[in-house]
Amino acid sequence: MLTAKNKEVSVIITDSQTLIIWVNEQFSKMTGYELHEVRGKKASLLQGRNTEKSAVSRIRTSLQKKVQFHDRITNYRKNGEEYTCALTIHPIFDIKGDLLNFVAFEVDNNIVNPDTIPLMQLTSPKKKYLTDSEELSLYFKLLELFRNEKLFLEPDISLNKIATLLETNVKYLSYVINNQTENNFKYFVNKFRVQEFQRIVSLKEMENYTLFSIGQHCGFKNKSTFYNVILNHTGKTPKSIAKVYI
Repeated sequence: MLTAKNKEVSVIITDSQTLIIWVNEQFSKMTGYELHEVRGKKASLLQGRNTEKSAVSRIRTSLQKKVQFHDRITNYRKNGEEYTCALTIHPIFDIKGDLLNFVAFEVDNNIVNPDTIPLMQLTSPKKKYLTDSEELSLYFKLLELFRNEKLFLEPDISLNKIATLLETNVKYLSYVINNQTENNFKYFVNKFRVQEFQRIVSLKEMENYTLFSIGQHCGFKNKSTFYNVILNHTGKTPKSIAKVYI
């Protein structure tokens, strides 16, 4: 799993114009920048006085050519501290061959030897369903789809429907969910439903609804499932959660 087995690796996902749209927690730990501070900006914000112009030129050329590459560059943390960054960047294309994203894997070369991390290599010795960059890109798009479209509110949402929306297949999507969350599709969907319950249970417009009715607003279809899922995900009953939020 990319996010668990490679905790020392910083991940940046940009759009086709190289504007940052997502970073992982390790990026924030390594640079000091939170997602909201870098979203919509270019990774060049990390560059400074001693950043090698030759490295900047190589990176720019590779991005323009839309090819994967590996390089090293001197970057700066938010507090101004200098560090050497080893990075591997992959372009991500749609089924038509149009550029969608760039996915960058980075490590602090002063702390971690990138040569010992398979994720930092341009090619992986172990054949998988997807490359590491394709896997992470698909997982990110899945998260964005759920957050923006709130598909978890549909009681009967299926893996097939989501795969169609993401223009992928069920095999790939199931693999990515299992690998990234170490759980199955049902658990992934219910996690969003639980978060939605926690968000809306204290809203004024919900004060006259029963707890299960609120659960139905979150996509739960069965009463016993609703209570069991809330308990399994939070360690608390819906009633105890309601008391905290109200």
